[in-house]
Amino acid sequence: MYLSRLHLNPRSKQAANDLRSAYSFHQSIRWAFEGAGETPGPLPAGERLLWRNDAEQGLLVQSQTRPRWEALDERWPDYFQDAQVKTFDLSGLSDGQSFLFRLRANVTVSRWRDGQNRDEDTRTKREALRGAREQLDWLDRQGERGGFSVVGADIVQSGNVRLYKKFGGPPMTLFAVTFEGLLVAEDPARLAQTVSDGIGKGKALGFGLLSLRRSGS
Repeated sequence: MYLSRLHLNPRSKQAANDLRSAYSFHQSIRWAFEGAGETPGPLPAGERLLWRNDAEQGLLVQSQTRPRWEALDERWPDYFQDAQVKTFDLSGLSDGQSFLFRLRANVTVSRWRDGQNRDEDTRTKREALRGAREQLDWLDRQGERGGFSVVGADIVQSGNVRLYKKFGGPPMTLFAVTFEGLLVAEDPARLAQTVSDGIGKGKALGFGLLSLRRSGS
């Protein structure tokens, strides 16, 4: 897989728009993986783009295939201030290995609506988890499903995020929580798949990217 650290040029009209709009940024970065005609076509087979805005640290993009970021500068001159790419391989993960992590997630649960027949095959309403204990419990459950256990975690940001669409219209509001802490690999293969797939909802809008760094490195 590949990790890219991008710093967009706010003096570029397109880059400034992408910094404001998660919808627009997600569409723009698709041009780095293919792009012919007026809109980007399907991504390469098996590609799963995950990204996160780390503010002054730039935008982090994870991909299965190597991006061609120069395609964005060709389309929108001076789009980037800087674009760096590195490879990483999770095939060597081992049981019990510890990692520092960062995750920005849409922390929600599905709950039954009042009066809903629970025998019906219907979707429940989705609600944000706003209490710190609920948020940390949610993270623990993700770990149980995702092949890791959380040793300790801090909530460094929690609150509503307004996401503006490229062509106007009312914004979408999603609930975002950013976690940082230490985790341990319990099932290395599952953890590797979790990193590849991302966690939770809203992955196209800057949520779900689980970043790992070896503890002590």
